[in-house]
Amino acid sequence: MDSEIKLTIAGLVYNQTVIGTYGLVLSEVVGNRRFSVMIGEPEAQSIALKINNKKSPRPLTHDLIKSLLNSFDAELLKVLIYDMVNDVFYSELHIMKDGKLLIIDARTSDAVALAVRADCPIFIKSEILDIVGTEVEAPENEELKTSVPENYEDLSDDDLDLLRLETLQEILELAIENEKYELAVTIRDAVKRKKQ
Repeated sequence: MDSEIKLTIAGLVYNQTVIGTYGLVLSEVVGNRRFSVMIGEPEAQSIALKINNKKSPRPLTHDLIKSLLNSFDAELLKVLIYDMVNDVFYSELHIMKDGKLLIIDARTSDAVALAVRADCPIFIKSEILDIVGTEVEAPENEELKTSVPENYEDLSDDDLDLLRLETLQEILELAIENEKYELAVTIRDAVKRKKQ
């Protein structure tokens, strides 16, 4: 039987090459390997909202799924990334209902968005992590820092909310340096939102 490795979300990074996509960075809990899963903007925003303890005015799709699970007395036990084919990750939801284990296929982005809402663990099969994992040696407080996106002037408020605080502060300094004061106000507001 394949062993499973527990993961944690290390961050979300805006993808500068494919518009409207993000890299969901997942890291092993015990160890220093990490990898990235390409996800769409709606899923990235859904994950970022929950990670940043923010609520949408109306339930998002993943909130709805979580509510349905609760209504039917079903519990999401774990998310498992079990395969990768042509650089596409395959995941499944392990749900307990009336003492019976249900395993449901899901996109990795949806599975992770649901996992953060259900506070359930995310796992990957060890053989998949052996293929995709990259070892990172930087200190923990620096390793999540992302570089300033080249198109930082064109980022929407939602895009800015997905960036780390340190990255936002770098962009703010750049905007002030280049006398782009309207942009600086927008970034300042994003920094305030991040700190709340």
